[in-house]
Amino acid sequence: MDDYGKLWDNYSIEFNSKLVNSNGDWNKLDEDEQEIAALWKLFVDINNGGFIQFFCNWGFQCFCYAMRGLKRIDDTSLYELLADTYYDVLEKFKDDTRLTEYWDIPEYLTDEDEERLNTADKQFYKTECEHFTKMAYEYYHQTLKKTVTPIDT
Repeated sequence: MDDYGKLWDNYSIEFNSKLVNSNGDWNKLDEDEQEIAALWKLFVDINNGGFIQFFCNWGFQCFCYAMRGLKRIDDTSLYELLADTYYDVLEKFKDDTRLTEYWDIPEYLTDEDEERLNTADKQFYKTECEHFTKMAYEYYHQTLKKTVTPIDT
């Protein structure tokens, strides 16, 4: 049996490298590349520190690219989990004047917010991660046969 987590990581990290090499300019990536790079960040950060780490590290723009990718690969269960978690916990901080950066959010989380984030993270680890990596790898690598394009200068 394939280890889709490793396959996805090894494949998608190249797209994140392109983003890094373009000084974080998402516009230097095409739509597929944006989604793959964002989904790599989602995979790595949720596995490392949870959804709050992913969101605070990479922000709303990256979240939107990841969500677009989840919709494209038709991973409705993970899409719904993350959308619900965003709207239940993070959306209220959208125009919060107390925040100067995303990493200010954890300071203002309630116990209920933290419980909701923990529940989402546990569901990701338990049921969503392997399913997501399989769907993403099969869609982008095997179906689209997407490869990294050179950076336009």
